[in-house]
Amino acid sequence: MEQKAFELIQNKLEESLVPQGFGQAIPLDVEGAKMVMFTTGDVAYGLFYETKKKRFVLRSCAMQTKTEPGQWRELSTWLFDENEHTMADAESIANDFLEITESSKRKELVKTAKKRRKKDEEAYADPQFFFNRLVPVFPELRDEMNEERIVYGQVRPTVFAQQNVAPKCENLAKNYPDSEPFKRLVNIFCDMYDSGDKDTRAVIQFGVLNNIKDENAIRNIMDNFTENCDLGKVYKYARKLMGKKLKPEKKKKEKKVDARLSS
Repeated sequence: MEQKAFELIQNKLEESLVPQGFGQAIPLDVEGAKMVMFTTGDVAYGLFYETKKKRFVLRSCAMQTKTEPGQWRELSTWLFDENEHTMADAESIANDFLEITESSKRKELVKTAKKRRKKDEEAYADPQFFFNRLVPVFPELRDEMNEERIVYGQVRPTVFAQQNVAPKCENLAKNYPDSEPFKRLVNIFCDMYDSGDKDTRAVIQFGVLNNIKDENAIRNIMDNFTENCDLGKVYKYARKLMGKKLKPEKKKKEKKVDARLSS
């Protein structure tokens, strides 16, 4: 009964949200709950069924990356116990959730979230923002950045990327290529290369990736770049040039012109 109720609510939400620009339901692993997410890449709705509390919950959040949700905010909660409730109750829950997602206020919030995200990325997608995005993957980076500020007055992007970030990325890519933190790392590379300024792109490409020496590690990273990731398109060629001395183009000899005055 609970599974059928979940599918009913999920299908009704999907029918409502897809025309608004959301993708189809994506299952996510959440401890103690069954959950699917609908996202535009900027904002998301989550349908949860919490098994211990026996309740359906509709939540929303801004996306941390294009694939990773941020902090969920509760919008509506309904108790549902298969021993006490029926599919008619599931219909009522679905209708309540639809009233929320289809309200003009919620639709406007979805639109403004996309604009706000674009503005924020343009304003803050610098090397420091990139390092901050890595903290959930490598929590120790927070203390290491604080040490940098104490000693040097700032985080030195190139040096910090080479000495602190690259070794951690190499270890994760080499030893844990199937882990969620590794997949999150690759998503951050792609997102920040796409939205970052020139300094951020240089830090990712030359400060981090070019300082990963283990070929298996770099291959694991490159294999996980998505088709739409600009970094994936660029880096497979840039990697081949590492360590090679590029000869400058030879200057062509100018043809001598014998300019003789005719008599």
